[in-house]
Amino acid sequence: MSRKRQLPDGMATREGRKGFYADFTVNGRRVRDFLSTDFKAACQILNDLKAKADKGDFGILDNSCTLDDLRKHYLAHCRQSLDPSTVKCYAHWLDMILPALGVVKVSQLSTPGVVTYREQRLAKGRSPRTVNAEVGALNTMLAWAVDPARLVGSNPIAGVRPLPHLRPKEGRALADDEVPRLLDASPPHWSDIWYAYLVTGMRKSELTGLQFTKEFLDWEARDLIVPAWLAKNGLQRRIPMDDKLYDIIKQLEAGRQDRKPGKGRGRVSTAQVVALFTRDYIFVTTENTPLGHKGNLWRTFVSCLERAGIERQTFSPDGRPLEHVDLHSLRRTFATSLIVGGADPKSVQELLGHKTLAMTMKVYTKVRSQTKRQSLGRLSYGGGATGPEHVLPMPQSGAGSRQAVTTTEVEAQRKAE
Repeated sequence: MSRKRQLPDGMATREGRKGFYADFTVNGRRVRDFLSTDFKAACQILNDLKAKADKGDFGILDNSCTLDDLRKHYLAHCRQSLDPSTVKCYAHWLDMILPALGVVKVSQLSTPGVVTYREQRLAKGRSPRTVNAEVGALNTMLAWAVDPARLVGSNPIAGVRPLPHLRPKEGRALADDEVPRLLDASPPHWSDIWYAYLVTGMRKSELTGLQFTKEFLDWEARDLIVPAWLAKNGLQRRIPMDDKLYDIIKQLEAGRQDRKPGKGRGRVSTAQVVALFTRDYIFVTTENTPLGHKGNLWRTFVSCLERAGIERQTFSPDGRPLEHVDLHSLRRTFATSLIVGGADPKSVQELLGHKTLAMTMKVYTKVRSQTKRQSLGRLSYGGGATGPEHVLPMPQSGAGSRQAVTTTEVEAQRKAE
């Protein structure tokens, strides 16, 4: 008489069918699946399934989700919580990396596959920063899918670290003498736009999204309004207009009905310009199209920097890049100039739209060395802090005045007099 095989807990057989099956319950969900016709193999597979179930990686939390479905869910989430320009960037980066990886499911992703992708992109001349952005978008999507979305059980590329790059992420504020140089060297149309950034501290997408409606303009209070849906932190804020900016926007409003679509240039056809033509937005291109289209804002800014003789990158004596100037530098200039000029940090925080005061102080304010020496000189018990011989203090004559000049400049001024 044959002895019936004793099956481990969670394993079953089915009448009339060969092989062994998993049959157990986890978190109220019944798991039933074919294991193997071999008993030892079935036991091993069952143990693996139970281990995954214990870690929450089985069923709806395994990595069998397709990357296409995950992309759709993730971008839908982004559209509800991020500004449109950010969503557009994530979509672009994901569209670059996902097809190139050549896999369908999350479970097929691997660190070697991502490393190979990076090598291929670098070989095509893409910068490490660009490649990091593409891989970072995938990594961020997978991390979101694990928690809080709980669409997959784990992130297969969580251990991938960004590529090192020479260009530092940190940008700098414009120096006091660079602000008028930039404005004077720029065509009037673009000078007004740079001025608007410099006196509001708005982010790129916030300024480019302003329209001629009560949602964005309070003429009576002379305030610009950044709606919650446009603000990066999701909080509405008001920014007072200075007199010059008030006049600029008034003139733009008076002439908005006279706007006409421009002509195409380069890769952009006239038909495309006409399709993008707008009278709704306050600040537009010279062709009267939205500022964010095809990177025209950045390209024009770079051109104006070159006209003004402003270096986009600062290098150390040994040739290492230290800082760079970008569009965000106008926002940094706004914050730095306010605080160096004695503005209340809490007010600056509210103007910038930061959730914490620490962010305002840490990211945007770089107190100049001469200002720190002046602060030490105010100590009633101190002996003052004298600067190097080649740097002489310059009395303050206004918020935009320079705080120090070199002895060479002083001699040049004397000769000119």
